[in-house]
Amino acid sequence: MSLQSPVKSFPFARSPAHASDRRDALILLGFWLLSLAIDGLWRGFDLAPPAWDQGDHFSRALAFWQAWQSPQLLDGGWWTQLWQLAPTYRGPLTYLLTLPLFSLFGANWESAIASNGLFSGLLLISTYGLGRLYANRTTGLVAAGLSLAVPLTIIQRVDYLIDYSLTAMLTLTWLCLSLWQFARTPKRRLGAAIASGIAIAAVFLTRPTGLLFLWLPFLWLAIAAVLQLFRRYRWQPLAELLLVSGIAGLLSWPWFSTNWLTILSSIANARDWGVKYQEGLEANTLSGWLYYPENLPEMLSPWLLGVLIVSSASAGVWLWKRGESGPGSRDRWLWLAGFLLGAYLVCVLGSTKVTRFFLPLLPSLIVPLVTLPTVLPRRWQVGLWTGVGAIAIAVGLQTIFPTPLRASWPTRFPQTQAWPLAEIIERIRETQPQLQSTLAVLTDAEALNAFNLNAEGQKQDFSVFARQTLAPEDNWQADFRAFDWFLSKTGDQGVMAGEREKRLVEAIAQSPEFQSVGQWPLPDGSQAELWQRRALTLSAKPITCPSQPLELTVTAPSQAKAGQPFQITYRLRGSIEQLRNSLLLISWQNDRDRLWVQDHQPGLGYLKAGRDCVELEERLTTQAPDSLPEGSYQLQVQRLDRETGDRQTLRTAPTAIALGSTPAPISPTALDPVSRLHQLGALLETGQVDPLFADVNLLNQADPEQHYLHQAIASLQARLADEPNQLDWLYPLTLSYVLERQAPQAEAVLQRIVAVNPDNAWNWTYLGFVQLYQFQGNKAQQSLLEAALRQPEVPILPTLQAVAAVQSGQWGEAIARLRGEK
Repeated sequence: MSLQSPVKSFPFARSPAHASDRRDALILLGFWLLSLAIDGLWRGFDLAPPAWDQGDHFSRALAFWQAWQSPQLLDGGWWTQLWQLAPTYRGPLTYLLTLPLFSLFGANWESAIASNGLFSGLLLISTYGLGRLYANRTTGLVAAGLSLAVPLTIIQRVDYLIDYSLTAMLTLTWLCLSLWQFARTPKRRLGAAIASGIAIAAVFLTRPTGLLFLWLPFLWLAIAAVLQLFRRYRWQPLAELLLVSGIAGLLSWPWFSTNWLTILSSIANARDWGVKYQEGLEANTLSGWLYYPENLPEMLSPWLLGVLIVSSASAGVWLWKRGESGPGSRDRWLWLAGFLLGAYLVCVLGSTKVTRFFLPLLPSLIVPLVTLPTVLPRRWQVGLWTGVGAIAIAVGLQTIFPTPLRASWPTRFPQTQAWPLAEIIERIRETQPQLQSTLAVLTDAEALNAFNLNAEGQKQDFSVFARQTLAPEDNWQADFRAFDWFLSKTGDQGVMAGEREKRLVEAIAQSPEFQSVGQWPLPDGSQAELWQRRALTLSAKPITCPSQPLELTVTAPSQAKAGQPFQITYRLRGSIEQLRNSLLLISWQNDRDRLWVQDHQPGLGYLKAGRDCVELEERLTTQAPDSLPEGSYQLQVQRLDRETGDRQTLRTAPTAIALGSTPAPISPTALDPVSRLHQLGALLETGQVDPLFADVNLLNQADPEQHYLHQAIASLQARLADEPNQLDWLYPLTLSYVLERQAPQAEAVLQRIVAVNPDNAWNWTYLGFVQLYQFQGNKAQQSLLEAALRQPEVPILPTLQAVAAVQSGQWGEAIARLRGEK
């Protein structure tokens, strides 16, 4: 009897495979800890603010952090609001996985970057799994280590972009799909299929376009499942495919169903941006096809790439002389090649060519690059991999730290000079401590732009929002009137700043309405300057609480001209809690019940929560409609309690405005947002959708949290309770619900509109669109048919009817509609 047999039968003995697994786990842990240490060291030196996309991602992570402070996990409305915080193709998963780091280290920029450590661990494990599945343990360990050490990866590790989290999620998904493809037992196939569904959902919730990288493997799996069903009568592959799709769809649906329209439109806008700003790298040019291969030495570093190519060639010759084949099976390498080929085609066909867009492919590409040398004799491998490890560490350090040897690939050194973003935001907060403010940023420099200033404003108690200016160049005055705060910068202005911003800077500097309230020298040798409107639209100061719950004083011009904007000043005194819970229903009405309104919440929604009392001064611009007759219009004010819905009349001194031919002084500021929404709602009746949404974009820039929509909905509901069929109220209410993406409520209001005005084809068209948004294809077909019967030349009708046909499963009908055959 062998001396080893008792050991083999001992139940707690560790097999050689178990010992190797433990060794590999310790090596991977060492790789991960080393990467965390290097990244932490870099963060300790770097003082640079986030750049453009980075600032936007950081802002969204902070918004999720704010929402997560008071979670209501059993409330469907809370989840809808949470998903709406990520309305574009940049999914919510990266931000959600950042929250634990915010909890541990604080909600700051350093914590956001540190969250990449989670994705580094996931990337290490996934790449190791791929290497081991396709070849052997050594391939897995080397590929995993290099996946964190190459320049392209390490640059992304010390940044905060979705590309890195997408790389980790996509590599994990590819591992799960590969395990599913090559599993040999039904139990393992089922487990791998379930894991694949979850991983696919993770990619989708990180960035939906990431699934495009997997289009060829998906096609392969679908064809194979169908062939298995019809040729061999095996239904299991198709059932597993349906299971994977079901799990992925179930996990992705809550976010996608909430934002599907804005997700698709943002994808289209991103592609259009690439077409507009990146020339010479189109898919129909040789340079477009060769861009990524030419930049591969920069992604991996010439040293590492050269060593891997030479060692692979040497190993290939060694195998050829011995008449042997390399590690792994042919089927598995073909499966990997299919993924890489399909993903590369997606990169080539993309409208924007940036090396970081190739990052999701890199771990899977490294696997075959390091596989062949693993067949060399062990003594050779020890020297080879020791050298590769030393080179990898040197390359990584050269990439993010200045060294005597200058790197020949892109680097990201720490910036040791701070930018005054915090000081700029603090200056605004000091001026308006009780109010949220919006800053218009007239520069788009990498280190000073609307995105990183917005992130800084949210980091400071969500007190300041920063936005770019969006008005057309021939109407730049719209931005001039819309904001009370502007920031300008000398020197380099960035890519997006243009003639509009230049005109605004000149106008603000010369205008008596603005004053400079701060100047800061910047590390690039330029200077930033903060401008404030002298008479702020909103201002608040603390007071002793008055005897009356709410006091209102109104100052208005004695005469004005219909159709011309003018300013009215409202002064309110009361507790912050009551002001925030109030909605003012303000009517200017003549003796024949003709009126115009200026409904709004005190402070327009910008008043911060608190227990003190304040005097709130609002300088709001209003405009009487052209249709109103001349005469005297008396002020009437009701306070609507937003919690109970109760109304009470607010007593004010008798105030009247005489509408006639004599205009009031022209207001220097834009119409208040709720009043402007009323005007835009009227455009729905005549189908003027394009100019409507162009103006909505301007409103949303000036009111970043869209407070005006909540105010409009509450005030219009109150007015419709008195006049339920008033189209002047129904149209803006519809628009408010649409902009809030509250489709069921918008549909209900549109049903009322078509009942009041059934002959307007646009009303039926809007109703059909809202029903399509809710995937109600059959109902939408009926509504769109009603529109076509009244006005068949409505331009958007054929497209909407085709979509309705698709949702109803009528593909032939859809094709005929798109071809114009019906």
